[in-house]
Amino acid sequence: MIWEAAMLANHYHLSNLTAILDHNGLQIDGKNEDVMNIEPIEDKWTAFGWHVIRICGHDIEQIRKAFDERKSVKDKPVIIIADTVKGKCVSFMENNAGWHGKAPNNDEYTKALQEIDEFGGDK
Repeated sequence: MIWEAAMLANHYHLSNLTAILDHNGLQIDGKNEDVMNIEPIEDKWTAFGWHVIRICGHDIEQIRKAFDERKSVKDKPVIIIADTVKGKCVSFMENNAGWHGKAPNNDEYTKALQEIDEFGGDK
C-alpha cells in the first residue's frame, strides 16, 4: 500500500505532500539487512518521482534545513529520510529491535528519562 500511495502522489503531482521516513535500520525482528533489506531506499523513492532529502534525524539544524529545502520543491512530493538510532541515548533501548513494539514499565521509564536527561535530551 505504501508503494502504491507513493506512485499515486507523484502521478497526481501532490507537491504539497511531505513524508518523513524514520530510517533507524531496524524492523521488529532485527536489522533491516538481516530481515528484509530496504536499501537503496533513496533510489526507490527517486524512482517513484519523489524529491528525496536525507538527513541525520537527531540533528535539529538538518531537520530545519530539510523543511526549508522542502519549500523550494514545487512539482512533486517530498520525502525526508531521517537516519536515526532507535532508542538513542537509553542504554537498554539503543539499537535494540526488541523495543520496536514494547512500552517500558515504570522502572524502565524512569531510568530512560534519567539517561536522556544526562545525555542532554536534544542530541
